[in-house]
Amino acid sequence: MSEVFISYKREDEARVAGLAKGLEDAGFSVWWDRGLATGENWRHQIQAALDGAKCVVVVWTAGAVGPAGDFVRDEAGHAKGRGILVPVRLDKVAPPLGFGEVQAVDLTHWKGNPKDPFFADLCASVSAKLDGRPAPAATGPRAQFVRRLTWGGVTSTLGLSVLALFNSTAVQDQVCSLSLQPQISDVCGALGLGHRPTRAERLAWDKRAPGSCSDLRAHIERFSEGAYRARAADMLAARRVNETETWTPAGRRLAMFVPVGGTPDKSEAIARSSALARAQPGANRLCQGFAATTSFRLTSAKPTVQDWECTRSGGEFTCGFQGDVICTVEERAVREVETCGGT
Repeated sequence: MSEVFISYKREDEARVAGLAKGLEDAGFSVWWDRGLATGENWRHQIQAALDGAKCVVVVWTAGAVGPAGDFVRDEAGHAKGRGILVPVRLDKVAPPLGFGEVQAVDLTHWKGNPKDPFFADLCASVSAKLDGRPAPAATGPRAQFVRRLTWGGVTSTLGLSVLALFNSTAVQDQVCSLSLQPQISDVCGALGLGHRPTRAERLAWDKRAPGSCSDLRAHIERFSEGAYRARAADMLAARRVNETETWTPAGRRLAMFVPVGGTPDKSEAIARSSALARAQPGANRLCQGFAATTSFRLTSAKPTVQDWECTRSGGEFTCGFQGDVICTVEERAVREVETCGGT
């Protein structure tokens, strides 16, 4: 029975093949389900290999942490319960809920080099699980830091001093607290040193719209333990709200009835015009009643006809109508504009 079981999402098989070969070349006895036939026998073989393993390497990828990664999460839960879980990341993803406290080995940039310090961390963790020992402290992040520090343009004297003293956490924090180049600052942030932001947080902070409260809230939600969280909270606490009043054109129709009457005229057209003129004061009153609040401003009131009713007597016409009055108004709206801090 193989001692090391690799749990992964089937879609990641090509990438996991390199990981499996690397572990085998490092001297480990590795089992993974490549090439197994499907069916019940396949499931039994996987379960037997999982139960017999002394170490389970779980590969977190975008697919494994997504909705379709149930089997990977089940196998990871089984390994975690037995205390033999060693998680690795091939994609820059957060582990699923319940696995965040187990630090994953970051192989997102691993190219198959067996001497890579991050791969060495994986081998050290696997060996520790097989021997029943606690996993040793990771050396990959520190090696990466030193490499970037050396490449970052630091003077040779300071560089040699830092390299000589870097095993001290106090010195690490002191160096990272300096005003550093972005690349070095990003490494410090990734290691949690000097209260520097990670690269993702630094880029997100720089992309904020000046004065945007919503961007600050989004930043705090995304980087709840980030280097800029306190600063963002202070800027939100200084939030200012200004009200802006706007008036938007709008229209309303109200029913209107004008009875037959008025001065008779020999022309029916003139009688109708007279009826519309008689309707205007009533239209004004209707619209003014509708707009008698601070939410509206009356612009105009116009009677419109749906059905005319005219009578003729002695060769003269009188008219009335049933229709609507169109109230043209402006509707008030108050928009709150919030501003938080400056930059």
